[in-house]
Amino acid sequence: MGQMHRNTFINSPTLLEPTMESRNRRGLYFGGQITGVEGYVGNVATGLVAALNMVRQLEGKSAYILPTTTMIGALCHYITHAEPKHFQPMKANFGIMPELENPVKNKRDRYVAYAERANEDMQKSIAVLEDAYLQSKAAQPYNVLT
Repeated sequence: MGQMHRNTFINSPTLLEPTMESRNRRGLYFGGQITGVEGYVGNVATGLVAALNMVRQLEGKSAYILPTTTMIGALCHYITHAEPKHFQPMKANFGIMPELENPVKNKRDRYVAYAERANEDMQKSIAVLEDAYLQSKAAQPYNVLT
């Protein structure tokens, strides 16, 4: 029969930076469902983005913003840049990602192209973190078809 539920969430476009840090109170970070992200993976991922940026701030390092060409980066961008007046929670979906430079008609091929672009951009962005472990993992080949 299904079920009906209502989520409580903040108006992230007016309150949060893409790092998941509060715009009004530096050092206060949010993650998960309260930010307007739906789905288990999205909720966990925004928590990880918040935690990563909190640690970077405590260590005196610059904030880290994921590329919008990655799904988590696109979600973080959506919840922090959507129209505040009509803001509603969002699940991970290809519709919030930037268009491909060269459009692909076949859905499967298009999704592979999104994944390959995200993987390339993520590998480049990990270098910013100055984390040897993550850099070694990013250097390993990733097959988006498996």
